Parts: sequence; C-alpha cells; structure tokens
Amino acid sequence: MTDGPEQSRGDLGADSAPIRRVIVAHPRTLAALGGRQLPAGGREPVTDDLGRQTPLGDIYLRSLMRAQLRLGLAVVGVLVAVLGGLPFLFLAAPALRNAIVAGVPAPWLIIGVAVHPVILTLAFVCLRHAGRNEHDFTDLVERS
Repeated sequence: MTDGPEQSRGDLGADSAPIRRVIVAHPRTLAALGGRQLPAGGREPVTDDLGRQTPLGDIYLRSLMRAQLRLGLAVVGVLVAVLGGLPFLFLAAPALRNAIVAGVPAPWLIIGVAVHPVILTLAFVCLRHAGRNEHDFTDLVERS
C-alpha cells in the first residue's frame, strides 16, 4: 500500500493522475469571483449574492422586505380598525357612552385599559410573524 492520493482513487491504478477540475468561464466572471473557485454545484451560494449586492441578492432581499411590509401594514390596519372603531362604538351605544363603572366613565376604562391588551397582542403577533419571515428567508437562502 502506498500513502497519498493513490489510496483514495480506488480501482484507477497507481499510474493514473488525479482528476483536476477546471472552471471554464469568461474572464470578467473570474475577475468578479476574485479568483475564487466555485463550489461543487458550479454555482455560488446565495449568501455571496447578498453580500456582493448582485441582482439576485436584491431579489431575495426585496422578497423579505415585501413580506415584512405586508406584515406591518396588516398590524397597523388592525390597530387602526380597533382604535378607529371605538368612536363608532360609543356613537352606536349611548348607554355605554354614559355608563360609569366604579366611579370612572366607561369610555375612559375602554380607551385607557381595554385597548392596551389589544396593542400588546398585536405587538406579540407582529414580532412572532417577523421572526418567522426571517427564518423562512434564512431557510430559502441556505437551500439555494
């Protein structure tokens, strides 16, 4: 037995040379790669596209930003609907508008106390979905 690359080649024999891979690419492509070798798949990972701000990396980032924007707009929309609906609730229910609970007017209790759990719930949902969006983005980048 011999030491070295001949052991790992199996049945090729001791007299055959190791196989060398050669990149066939345009010189500008090689210059953009900075002389680096491509991975075994023949394509660079998406993380390089993100880091070098290539058009493909921009597409991936735009998809993440669109997902986060949709989430933010949905949360703000729900918050506006809840807070904007309170005046209509008070107009529709005059008994609620004039009610007093423990010496405090009911509208004050609703606006000052009942709205805060809604806001905290929306913040929790937003945070959870934003983390899920980022996790999905990371999975997408790592799979590519």
